[in-house]
Amino acid sequence: MDQIGFVIKKVDEQKVQLEVKRPSGCGNCKSCGSSCEVKPHYVTVKNNIDAKPGDFVELQAIQKNIMKYVTIIYMIPFAFLILGIVVGNSMFKGMETANHELMIFGMGIVFLAISFLIVRMIDKVFAKKDENIIVMTRKL
Repeated sequence: MDQIGFVIKKVDEQKVQLEVKRPSGCGNCKSCGSSCEVKPHYVTVKNNIDAKPGDFVELQAIQKNIMKYVTIIYMIPFAFLILGIVVGNSMFKGMETANHELMIFGMGIVFLAISFLIVRMIDKVFAKKDENIIVMTRKL
């Protein structure tokens, strides 16, 4: 997925901050009548093409890294939710309570909360690795 970004400022010697306009989910059709304002998104990327503030640059996403991050962000919480429900089911099903289903669901939510902490730790590890999801390919 190629996008165009506008270099706002240098963050340090190796990175710059870009303003990127996200594609709107709205088609900006004339029959709608609403303005469908698209707010810019700000990203910090490695300056591998020596871009300076005021330059327009082409951005390219690295699909392998995107798929890795998406898998981590979505699959770990989902797996922990299911695991929590299974563990809760084995713990609370034999109890003689009227609302054991609610307790099973609560155990799933607890496991889901734990998974968010794990995803956050993984995110910090990936931030230290300096793997790029988005790279600048050329100046425009």
